Amino acid sequence: MRIFLASTYELGHQPLGLASPAAALRAAGHEVRCLDLAVERLPGAALTEAELVGISVPMHTAARLGLALAARVRALNPGAHIVLYGLYASSLHTQLLGRGVVDSVVGGEYEPGLVRLAGALAAGETAAEGIDGVGADPSFARGAQIVPDRRGLPPLHRYARLSLAPGGGEGSHEGDLRLAGYVEASRGCAHLCRHCPITPIYGGRLRVAAMETALADIDQLVAMGARHITFGDPDFFNAVPRSLAITEEMRRRHADVTFDATVKVEHLLEHADLLPRLRELGGLFLTSAFESTNDAVLARLDKGHTRADMERALTLVRDTGLALRPTWLPFTPWATAEDFLELLEFVERWGLVESVQPVQLALRLLVPPGSVLVEALEADGLLGEYDEDGLTYTWRGVDPRTETLQAEVAAIVESAAHEHGRRQSTLATFAAVKRAAYRAVTGVDGAMEVVSQPSAVVPGLTEAWFC
Repeated sequence: MRIFLASTYELGHQPLGLASPAAALRAAGHEVRCLDLAVERLPGAALTEAELVGISVPMHTAARLGLALAARVRALNPGAHIVLYGLYASSLHTQLLGRGVVDSVVGGEYEPGLVRLAGALAAGETAAEGIDGVGADPSFARGAQIVPDRRGLPPLHRYARLSLAPGGGEGSHEGDLRLAGYVEASRGCAHLCRHCPITPIYGGRLRVAAMETALADIDQLVAMGARHITFGDPDFFNAVPRSLAITEEMRRRHADVTFDATVKVEHLLEHADLLPRLRELGGLFLTSAFESTNDAVLARLDKGHTRADMERALTLVRDTGLALRPTWLPFTPWATAEDFLELLEFVERWGLVESVQPVQLALRLLVPPGSVLVEALEADGLLGEYDEDGLTYTWRGVDPRTETLQAEVAAIVESAAHEHGRRQSTLATFAAVKRAAYRAVTGVDGAMEVVSQPSAVVPGLTEAWFC
């Protein structure tokens, strides 16, 4: 069967959401072509020849872009079977199929479902529903452990790189940059944070890749020029002995390759003794979802940590020589303008201005269908209507000031994204955001100074988006 797999956006890295299913489908004997619309143009001619078009939807932004792409595919090739697959596919099953441009969805561990769907279509079956792994319920059937097939994908220099400039990120000079690859040693998560899109799908399940499969993917990325690896696992310390073993072997095979990973705050504290070893093995920085400095909000989100825990984690990580890049979710239904100003003061006090991508300061809670927060928000009287275009439920906050403040912060961040000179821009952006927050809280306008920040190198990736 002629299959066309497309990705619209995957956080700035070469899409694993193409490489992994491509490997499974090719192993099953299908002809597969891949396209990444984040860096490539849509080839209409190739689409008209496809019998099955799969669109990867691993996240919210990709789901919105994927629906628009599905409509274009339907217009170009009315006879093709269109399937959306990935983390967001199952949650949005009803909404996706209701648009009339998608024929089926595959969620959970999607590779086996895609293989079964392609096989059924090749055999002349027309009804996708009823095929194991295809439909509203995500499947967790274990498929064969196949190394992702990255043939035909754009080269790594088209994607986010590791930056070793002060502050990291966009605006870095070429000499400060290294090619980066992205791998997953596990999917799902053992934790149940209430706002996380993984929770309603995996429900605490964890699916680990075979160690040699993950290492073989690292090997091929290094052969493609990668000198840094991002482990995209939702929490790299969900399976600690195995994660450490992978980094040990990676260091043995590729002594000059560095890495980063994401680790929950509670795991940074629980496994503090492992942090020095990560640094020895080439770890440069860790990402951790701090979300809020308000303990009541953290409890609402069931994050499993407190503000004091975050402060301890910062100290522990820094003492090892690793950098910590926290991510934030400032605007939730329970947050106030005072909470936001306190979050900014926390970032400033801990010298994190250069470690926080400005877009993080503008993020607003998404509540997709199936989210465990839907019932809680409804009980609190804060749940609004479902936004068909936004693919999320609307909500109102307990503090009406945050609505205007979030819009203002988003506008500041978007405007700053087009400025040059990253260090100056980051500090100036933070000062502008702080001014908006101060005005929202006090009603007083005025210039804002930012507490002197460390000028040391803060390694990071040149891609700023995290949702």
